Amino acid sequence: MAVPLFFGKCLNFITGLYQAMSGPQELHIVLVSNEPERVYPALTLILAASALGAKPHLYCTMKGLDVVRRDSSGKISMPGMPPVEKYLEDAISLGAYVSACAPSRKMLEDMGISEKTLYPGVQIEEAVSFLRKALEASKKGGIVLFV
Repeated sequence: MAVPLFFGKCLNFITGLYQAMSGPQELHIVLVSNEPERVYPALTLILAASALGAKPHLYCTMKGLDVVRRDSSGKISMPGMPPVEKYLEDAISLGAYVSACAPSRKMLEDMGISEKTLYPGVQIEEAVSFLRKALEASKKGGIVLFV
């Protein structure tokens, strides 16, 4: 369904005004599962936040790492929904920051995860780095969700 032109212009104006006044709202989602019932809502929220001009960050850890791995993201699906890769590609192209949890490079290597095995645009990020960003954002009204 298309957004009426007037409403779209108003939404763009309000979003731009809000961002100019306070900077973009941040949404940090920690994805701990590869279950489609959790993956699709998390990616949908990341896409919606991007569309609203927010600053979304998807942090994949534990089984959520399957979402950002080239060899496993295609195995996650839900009837009637586009492939996970499409959501991921769209999120990254809209400016979402998507990262893979890195307790340590060695642990990731032992799990078979490296920059080469991750979906293009996905960054490797240590837990401390993620938490610094998420905690700072929450002080400014940002949202942190675990899915």
